[in-house]
Amino acid sequence: MTSRALVGLALLAGFVLAQTPDTLPPPPEPPDSTFRVDTVSRYRPAKSTGTAVLLSFLLPGGGQVYTGNWWKAAVIAPAEVTLGYYTVREHLAATDALHNGDSTAYVQHRDRRTVLLWWTGAVVAFSMADAYVSAQMYGFDREMHLTLGMMRAGIAMEF
Repeated sequence: MTSRALVGLALLAGFVLAQTPDTLPPPPEPPDSTFRVDTVSRYRPAKSTGTAVLLSFLLPGGGQVYTGNWWKAAVIAPAEVTLGYYTVREHLAATDALHNGDSTAYVQHRDRRTVLLWWTGAVVAFSMADAYVSAQMYGFDREMHLTLGMMRAGIAMEF
């Protein structure tokens, strides 16, 4: 990786880590002291949807990192980078074939490049949509988990 990419990743990591504290102090007790809060749920402030979408557009997996979905970033970022690499490679091969006068090779590389561009665009659009939804749902208190057991399978809700 280049030094610019490493600096960008370091800045992004610092930005993400500075966004939310892990815990907040408990809320103040009411003045009459008849009501007592024994447990305080973990407060998760909302994430900006615009920031999530912009980061997802500018950096592969950036919106997923911003919303705390590290495993999604680990899938989306390599997909975007790989598709982008092969798109550029096919473009350069098409350009070389055009300069050499080989029209058959040019058409083949051009068509592959076009298909790869569509796939790259689809993955980027999916990444942006996922970042938007993840930012909208960031403060949601309930999480769904797939449950698998000996006698049952389904979705469990945690509160």
